[in-house]
Amino acid sequence: MKIGLSKNIKISYRADMRTVIIRWQQPVTLTEFKMNCLAILSLAKENAASSWLLDCRSKGEVTQQESDWLSKDFYPKALEQVAPHVIVAWLLNPRQMQRLREAHTLSATSEDGMDVRQKAFLTEQEAVNWLEGSVAELEHRSHRSR
Repeated sequence: MKIGLSKNIKISYRADMRTVIIRWQQPVTLTEFKMNCLAILSLAKENAASSWLLDCRSKGEVTQQESDWLSKDFYPKALEQVAPHVIVAWLLNPRQMQRLREAHTLSATSEDGMDVRQKAFLTEQEAVNWLEGSVAELEHRSHRSR
């Protein structure tokens, strides 16, 4: 189901996966990136969706500034407003993936936090499979602890 489209992004919500999907259509500034992510947060709150697919293949590199903002501001806000756990699949192009492996500093796209589980992928199918498995695992753990 398509929700929103601007010159920079396409945001949608897949009810069957309970996942918010954002696809950047072109490179964006830091300010645009932040606004785009806040749109994700709004749609995620509306649908109680704690699983997200961020397609950055056309966005350009994820910068250190973006990574720092995600870690320090965005993820804590998401955990407070949407769900106690968030699952994020990053869809990257081969160049971005190589840079991520070399940099080791973009923690917001590659390192799991206590309540944020995330992983980078080259193909959408791998990302979707991982998201579905992660959501199922989280639900199983949550039911078991009740």
